[in-house]
Amino acid sequence: QPGDVLIVGLTGSIGMGKSTVSTWMKELGVPVSDADAAVHELYAPGGAAVEPIRKALGDDVLGEDGGISRAALSTMVVGEANKAKLQRLEAIVHPLVEKLRDDFIVEARRRGELVCVLDIPLLFEKQLESCCDLVVVVSAPADKQRSRVLARPNMSPEKFEAILSKQVPDAEKRLRADRVLDTGASAEATRMQVVSFVEECRQMVTRQRQEQAGQRQRFFFSGALLVGAVGFLMMYRRR
Repeated sequence: QPGDVLIVGLTGSIGMGKSTVSTWMKELGVPVSDADAAVHELYAPGGAAVEPIRKALGDDVLGEDGGISRAALSTMVVGEANKAKLQRLEAIVHPLVEKLRDDFIVEARRRGELVCVLDIPLLFEKQLESCCDLVVVVSAPADKQRSRVLARPNMSPEKFEAILSKQVPDAEKRLRADRVLDTGASAEATRMQVVSFVEECRQMVTRQRQEQAGQRQRFFFSGALLVGAVGFLMMYRRR
């Protein structure tokens, strides 16, 4: 609702620079909830997802440190033959991630934050737009995206194409976004976009809060006048 903390969903395809934009937002003092980091926390030794996943998929899913081994987990849930196991995994992990996300928003609201960000790589793929007041898509030209991704260790053109095939196309993300941040330009130009966007959001929420405060003052003033008028009439009638 207007005046409440503004919940911004941040997303973008692989190699588009979302992580960089997310880091800049943190540097600007914006609270950021990272969906990938939340899953890492749940899978870490002692994490809330470890024991439920072990019970569902067996001891082989554990690593030497007692946390969830992502390599072992991948072999268990990837592929059509393992679809049922993947569904069991998602039934465990998704509610835990949602709770962390909800707790993050509640805390941002408690602190009176103007803006908070949900960094969700698969926001459109998981249909999580409804969690956000507005959605920002980080995007760059396809050739820059490709060169960035193929420069990563252990990445191949085939692996890159396989990842892309599972993501909503960038063109569609741009169409569905409330705002697109272009990371195809220089880092300085991109950062200026981020700074401008954050300031715009903060000003909007601040203005809404000031308007609400003014409305409450007018309401209380009107109420006081009404009470005073009623009291005067009652005194007048008693005379």
